[in-house]
Amino acid sequence: MRAVDTVAWTETLGVGRKELPWALRNKARQIAEVHDDVTRLRATLAAGPDEELVIMLSAASRSLAEAGVRVSETLSDLNRSA
Repeated sequence: MRAVDTVAWTETLGVGRKELPWALRNKARQIAEVHDDVTRLRATLAAGPDEELVIMLSAASRSLAEAGVRVSETLSDLNRSA
């Protein structure tokens, strides 16, 4: 991870350099929890009359999964550069 990325992440998350891995793991966990909630909600409403709502929830679920991967990759990059 480039130093400028580390600085940007620490400023974004409001933590110091040493707390950054913890903060990123916490954000990855939060994203996973929201993803699970949205996935459950989509499953609950799948048989409902609003097909567009289910499509939107599916898209949200996919986006959250991708965001979780992105944060996890950032954490891996950070750990490799440490």
